[in-house]
Amino acid sequence: MSLSWSRLRWQILTAGLVVGVWTVVYFLVITYAPMAYDPAVETKAKMDFSTAVILFMPTAVYVVAAQVLLYFWLSGPGARLSKMDPPQRLLALAVATLPDRRREWGAAMVGELADVQGRSARWRFALSCARAALWPRPGNLPVLVLVAGAVVAATVLGAPAIEAAVPGLDVFAVTFIGMAGALALLGVLRSRRLRFPTPAPTILVIGSVVAAITAVTVFLYQEPSAAEFLSPVDAVQFAAIAAASLWVALASPRSLGTSRLAAHLGAAAAVVTVVWQLLLGYIANNVLSQPEPLQALGGLFLVFGPTVIFFLPAFFAAKADRSFRSGLKAGVWTFVSYLPLVFSMWLFEAMRLYAATGKLFLDVDPGPIGANIDQAMFWCLTFVPVVGIPCAVFGAGIAAYVFARPAEPKPVATQ
Repeated sequence: MSLSWSRLRWQILTAGLVVGVWTVVYFLVITYAPMAYDPAVETKAKMDFSTAVILFMPTAVYVVAAQVLLYFWLSGPGARLSKMDPPQRLLALAVATLPDRRREWGAAMVGELADVQGRSARWRFALSCARAALWPRPGNLPVLVLVAGAVVAATVLGAPAIEAAVPGLDVFAVTFIGMAGALALLGVLRSRRLRFPTPAPTILVIGSVVAAITAVTVFLYQEPSAAEFLSPVDAVQFAAIAAASLWVALASPRSLGTSRLAAHLGAAAAVVTVVWQLLLGYIANNVLSQPEPLQALGGLFLVFGPTVIFFLPAFFAAKADRSFRSGLKAGVWTFVSYLPLVFSMWLFEAMRLYAATGKLFLDVDPGPIGANIDQAMFWCLTFVPVVGIPCAVFGAGIAAYVFARPAEPKPVATQ
């Protein structure tokens, strides 16, 4: 009964947290970017109903996705943590961050904690071990100070130079340098080394991030007026995605597992999708005399494509390894491969199309060229991950549940 109540409590807390986060998001959207409607096309009541449906659907989808994550977490690491008292949980979480060469020491500390009696004594022992695990080792301190100084210098000196060369890129530069530097510091602090267990996906992600940053830089350099369409919020979001993509590619977290197939599936899905989009656009603009059907197909894919792009790699990775974690890893690699790649493709194609026709990449009507940045930020870096992330969770969850490894039979006791 206690286990069922614990699971129910976790489910309620998880759903409440997701609803709370989406409530804050909706409040910010309604406050700073309220939806408008045309009275000649629809009534306010109809608009209110459509808005309610739009607000309800993402919340419901994310609540279900969070429950799927919770189910598999409680079936694995969560089940072990639920049997521990608070000092054990603290020490277990600290030990999980240790590099491989210090894992034996961490396991020994966990074993010693089992022999410590008394609540206060257990807390003192757990806190001292956690501090020793998280605090940088003496040999790492000089490197840590050097890297920290380089990050501060690059942030303070680099941003003004970038702003002088390319106006409008200062917020992105400061944020990206700061986040990339923080991740580098974290790597030094945790004694993490750069590793390339999957060279091809790693090279793809690095190249995609470089291409995305290059595309924005070239766009703003050639069209300084477009800087007004790159808001500070968009610049921070772009920098966060670029830094996170490099982190996953260069120092993939151990919590994602070791499946090489998952990384290859995520990268392959990104490449195939972008190539298909480029081919579709080329045929529509250069081959057909009436490209409207293909343009309509491209519009449908823009809206519904992320569900397939994220679902399939996660599903097949989880099915192959019979592991929910492998499916999640495929979803993460799809995220870090597809987003910067499609973003760079969008901007380069937008510049080419605007130079040839004076039209925006997404609209048939002319408009300011800087609007292409605003469209790319929304569709590539906001809409795609919001729709795709829960689809990756669903793909991994369905495959892991359907193709789960059969439980090993318990040995029959003999008398």
